Amino acid sequence: MEKMQKQLEKIQGNLMQSKNELPIILKIRMAEIILHLIKRRKSFGLFVILGWSNKWKKFADTPDASQDIFAGHNINVKRQASEKTRQGIVKTVNFDGAILVDSAGNIVHSGAMIEGLRPKVAADKINPGRFADLSTQFGFMQKVHMRHLAAITASYMLKGTTVFTVSEETGHFHIFENGRILYSTFSGENE
Repeated sequence: MEKMQKQLEKIQGNLMQSKNELPIILKIRMAEIILHLIKRRKSFGLFVILGWSNKWKKFADTPDASQDIFAGHNINVKRQASEKTRQGIVKTVNFDGAILVDSAGNIVHSGAMIEGLRPKVAADKINPGRFADLSTQFGFMQKVHMRHLAAITASYMLKGTTVFTVSEETGHFHIFENGRILYSTFSGENE
């Protein structure tokens, strides 16, 4: 519990520097939920876009409607009992795709495929130059897979969002805003 509290304090410090207008309590609450999941579960991947707006629906598709368990019965990450919220998200960790949370904290969709954001174009705008790969260009200290590239790109292209990922392979937890790594459990990435 002490380790988690230190992580939350560091996350809060990083989020306090954010220019993103989402309520900080909502961002911290989402980070806390994810840290609890990491503590209790082994080897899962997660991709959460906080601050989702319907105006971006052209970037989201639901290839498997059975994975969209929040459509029609939302859970609010701020107001619901933490265990109920965690259990709702636990149901999605084996799904492919993103969990979409609006700016009020309502989880509105899960299993969403995020497409058409063009990570290379975003990376060239954020950090122009010649790089070995997109992982390096975005500032990751090690190679990352599509979930993380889509997430950091979403944080840049979908203005005002805070995006969270957990790596299924490594367990690393990242928070992105404006195409930048705001927080990472992988040493050196957000320093």
